[in-house]
Amino acid sequence: MTTAGEYILVVVNGIAIVATVVGGLLTILAIRTRPDLRKLVNVPLVSLTCTDILFNSIFSPFWIQQILNPLWEPPPALCWLIGYSSPVLLGASLWHMLCIALQRYFTICTNSTRLKSKQALTIMLLLTWSVPILSFLPIYVVEEVKVDPKLKRCAAGNSDKFWLKLPPAILNMIFPYIAALAFYIIIQNHVRKSKNRVQAHARGPTNHLAVQYSKSGGGGVAVPSTSAETDKVTKPVRNPSSDDEPAVKPDKPKVSVVQIASATSTGKQQGKTSLPSNEERKGNEPDKNKGLVPTTTIVSDQAGTNKGPQRAHVVPRNSSQNHNSAADRQITKMMMSLFAVYTLCNVPITVMVVFSSKVPADAFSVAQLLASLNGVLNPIIYGVMNKNIRRGYKHIWDRVLNFRT
Repeated sequence: MTTAGEYILVVVNGIAIVATVVGGLLTILAIRTRPDLRKLVNVPLVSLTCTDILFNSIFSPFWIQQILNPLWEPPPALCWLIGYSSPVLLGASLWHMLCIALQRYFTICTNSTRLKSKQALTIMLLLTWSVPILSFLPIYVVEEVKVDPKLKRCAAGNSDKFWLKLPPAILNMIFPYIAALAFYIIIQNHVRKSKNRVQAHARGPTNHLAVQYSKSGGGGVAVPSTSAETDKVTKPVRNPSSDDEPAVKPDKPKVSVVQIASATSTGKQQGKTSLPSNEERKGNEPDKNKGLVPTTTIVSDQAGTNKGPQRAHVVPRNSSQNHNSAADRQITKMMMSLFAVYTLCNVPITVMVVFSSKVPADAFSVAQLLASLNGVLNPIIYGVMNKNIRRGYKHIWDRVLNFRT
């Protein structure tokens, strides 16, 4: 007799089936119809959505049937299809996670586009589907496929042949999961270091001032330096009016460029008050330096010589590059959230299937319910964390409402 808990499982499973199919189709249509989403890089996301739809469409209805009619025996061919497709689709989902993690790694950490080509995406998608299909096939050829009373669905018997289950479990569950996790850790560290560098550079100008004296000995301009490094100055240069020595000593190398913004009125006032007058400079100068004008020069690193006072202009970063970088980081956060949700929903059932003989039936029911909810949560994550997909959802929903009215 069906208990109240089993009825709750049936209702939740039914809601999960409808939500997964509707949310998955909305995601596919949004990517297909919006120009800003119709890109090759989103093809793995569409394929991952297809795995969620197939899993809840094939696996969950027969699980509901088995809960309501425990004595029901499906035809052998149908039972084999249900039992074989379940681990294949779970493995394909995890391989898609690895495929997306590889894309994110090459985009964020290496700025490479080699995995964005049509050929590379085709090869990756073929591998994500063919590896689980081929690796799980030997189990379902050797073992008898029948209804498992613990799982309440068709599976490869009650075999405890651990050596037969271990290779496909390593290949489709352990290896892609660890590899995807490692890539996301590398990406997170790279993003964190990049933010630290940007924050260190943006902490503002240093306390050092680059001072430019005029050749005539007039008031200079004190300008705050925007460089994070200590400002470097050259040795005093000879007054061009004296011809006994070269203007600049040849054995002194040029110094680094100091990027200086336009001088403000405050800087000019500081320069006038902080610099000595002509009489004070003449009185303080040694006799051997007579004819020299103490000068702080700013020399550019670029090719060519600088004549007269120099002002290096700070070139702002391209706004399109900032937009692309922010968009990449947002997509990466979304993919990492998908990976975290997959871990929460599918790792328990994976571990329980490998050690099925030691797991109680109630634990299997909870784990299988979590696996069904994964397909429900993915479209929600897409809409919450990606504004383009969210706009696509709204556009499709508005068209449906307009069509009905």
